Amino acid sequence: MNKAVISAMAVIAAVAVSQTYAAEFEDNGLTIITDNFKVEERKQDEKSILIVKQDNEIGTLGDRVVVSGEKNPNHIAYVKNANNHNFIIKNKLIVQCRKHQNCIPSGLNSEQISKNIYEITVENYDQWKSLQEELSNTAGVINVAPSLYDGSNIELR
Repeated sequence: MNKAVISAMAVIAAVAVSQTYAAEFEDNGLTIITDNFKVEERKQDEKSILIVKQDNEIGTLGDRVVVSGEKNPNHIAYVKNANNHNFIIKNKLIVQCRKHQNCIPSGLNSEQISKNIYEITVENYDQWKSLQEELSNTAGVINVAPSLYDGSNIELR
């Protein structure tokens, strides 16, 4: 085959694959945004106490605002719900194994953070969702917990 035809086919295939991974979709009544979002401090009008909505604002996150832009690499998705209890899904899953067992399948990017608790790093929303389901049904796993951020900064004293 001609190199130009092969190159054109590769471009078409890449575009088709990228179209299957939408940056925004609905799942169980939640709006999930997986790309082109970032968390910022909310801007206030200096002359009033009114909060000014930014032009590129996607939603809120506690006292912060989520706008269009390059996302933090530790953020997998921004999740909006009807009650405005929005949150960020982070790229970590916390897995608790039974005592004296390593229940983490080989090949996963994991770190043991205590005697029977592991932290797994995921790359994207699809991997995050499928790993939660898979690990929940894995022998030796007691609990699988996502790492979420709701916009609050909690200080321990």
